[in-house]
Amino acid sequence: MRINIILGIIVVAVGILTCKNLQKTKTSETPVVPTPEEKQLGLRASHVIDEERPDTVQGTYQVRQAPKMVQVPVDVLPPASASKKAFLSTGWWHLNMAYQPSDTTIHHNYQQKWLQFREDQTFDVLIKGKVVDTGRWNFDQTHNEILLSCKDPYINNSWGVQEKGFVMIWKGNTSLNVTGIQVRVVGQRETPKW
Repeated sequence: MRINIILGIIVVAVGILTCKNLQKTKTSETPVVPTPEEKQLGLRASHVIDEERPDTVQGTYQVRQAPKMVQVPVDVLPPASASKKAFLSTGWWHLNMAYQPSDTTIHHNYQQKWLQFREDQTFDVLIKGKVVDTGRWNFDQTHNEILLSCKDPYINNSWGVQEKGFVMIWKGNTSLNVTGIQVRVVGQRETPKW
């Protein structure tokens, strides 16, 4: 009978020690989850997506945040050509549609905005006829990119340009711009009806 009691005490003591060791192991092996900023380091992407389709069954993961502000090297390039200055400064430019795979609502940040370029390589961002931001621009003929430097994170960047008449598609896929955003920019000569 004594042997059974002693064996029972030994089993309970070993069980308690084993549980304590398991708890220590679990807490020391808990993975450290990096912040979104830490995940972005070294990656050439607008947003790092670790999950697959959490918003809807058929949709994609939606990241609703402004693009990172970047330093746009407007002064590094020689001034834009006279024809490019004349083309851009003729009239008003409406950012009437935008698309980004990781944020299908990105167009709401563009549709009310108009740009007015000037030949001195400055421009205004207007919403409902009021200037909300002013910046500087340049054009890289070699890479066919427009460089825009302002405080608006949705506009401030370099953009690959595809143009046909007074319609341009700005592509956020350059050496500086990794947003993946595409913006349709439509020009008109008359003052817009705000």
